[in-house]
Amino acid sequence: MTHFLKIFLTSLSDLFYPRHCEGCQRALLEEEFLCYDCWEQLEPLPEPCCEICSYPLFCADSKTCSNCAERRLHFVAGVGAFRYQGLTQELLARYKYGRDQSLRPLLQQLITRALQDERLHGIDFAAVVPVPLHSLRQREREFNQVLPLAKEVARHKKLPLRSLLKRVAPTSFQAGSNREKRLKNLEGAFALRRPTSLNGNYLLVDDVLTTGATLDECAKVLLQAGAENVWAVTLAR
Repeated sequence: MTHFLKIFLTSLSDLFYPRHCEGCQRALLEEEFLCYDCWEQLEPLPEPCCEICSYPLFCADSKTCSNCAERRLHFVAGVGAFRYQGLTQELLARYKYGRDQSLRPLLQQLITRALQDERLHGIDFAAVVPVPLHSLRQREREFNQVLPLAKEVARHKKLPLRSLLKRVAPTSFQAGSNREKRLKNLEGAFALRRPTSLNGNYLLVDDVLTTGATLDECAKVLLQAGAENVWAVTLAR
């Protein structure tokens, strides 16, 4: 098939079966995932924010939030792309719980926005590591929603993707849990998939950062295996 014919057939397909906005289902004429109005509904993380977990701060003189000031976290910083509310929360719910796989390319595009954060600049990472699901949860959900996001981060950063971790206990449902329950729920929940000696810096990937408990437990396992430092990237905070 010639290049001209491919363009013609693509244009014909777009004419009769136009793309639709993943947010409001409005027909799109351009090759985008969201219309202008829905792009405007996505809220990037504001400045200033906590230098560790990216939680919005209301005082420019503060560097960390109360959640991080009270704890010794095992990751250097958790960097998010957007606030976990509004359309961002809706899109993630449709993807994660509604199993809407058509959203995968959009969410992969969105998480790369977090990679522009200056806290990640100049760091030589050894690999990208996805946060794992327990096998029971993955069979129930039929896919690991984090893996495609981690693959895109690895592709964007030109880094290897290494599934180093496993979840050793099917922890109870986290969404809606309070801070204390989340922290207790995840103690000892992760381990290495196989004995491995690590070195260098590692970049964890998850879909959402809330209290940071999941990323903290994963980072702890990587550090115990020899990693020098661990950072994290999430689509939403």
